[in-house]
Amino acid sequence: MDREKLKQKYGISRTIAILMQVQMCLVGMGLVISAYGMIKAVQSPTRLIVYCLQALTCLVILIFGLFLFTKRDIRYFKGVVIFYAVLEGVRCALLRTGGVDTWSATLAKLLLVALACCAVVLGEHLGEEKNSPLGYLIVFLETALFLIFALGFPGVEANLIYKILPIAGILIAGSIVLFNEAKIRQIKYFEEEEGRENAFAQSE
Repeated sequence: MDREKLKQKYGISRTIAILMQVQMCLVGMGLVISAYGMIKAVQSPTRLIVYCLQALTCLVILIFGLFLFTKRDIRYFKGVVIFYAVLEGVRCALLRTGGVDTWSATLAKLLLVALACCAVVLGEHLGEEKNSPLGYLIVFLETALFLIFALGFPGVEANLIYKILPIAGILIAGSIVLFNEAKIRQIKYFEEEEGRENAFAQSE
């Protein structure tokens, strides 16, 4: 699809469209990683719940990107972001910190709370350019959380799969940022189009 057709159908540029395709592939990887974590965590109910929710979040993002992104109603995207906020809240509530250094455990909990709160706030301001930095903050916090899990949690250090699984959170956060940036451009484009159409109608 050429640039003009993309603009008319989705309100986004070709570059954003390509990035979204790449991002969908990455979220697909996050889904596979989470599904593998579910298989490995069958004997651990708390881990299983978290990985199930993580897989569902990836699935919700894929469904939104494939079938609902073109909808102008922002509620569909808000549902995705709130689902992610619920995931982070559950991760915080079920996080096991036995045998973990106090500082690492405290930082992990605080980061999970901050992620849930940032996601809720972002969910209320989707498509607003002035609030887009919130999405990048979420990616930063997810990356910091990944480093804390990788370096400060003994169980994660001992098992490669538990070191890889938190990467899905970064992929999810990156997807939300990209979708939000695309929505900002989409809303701006369609508003400009409507403005031009109204101006043309009034001039006749």
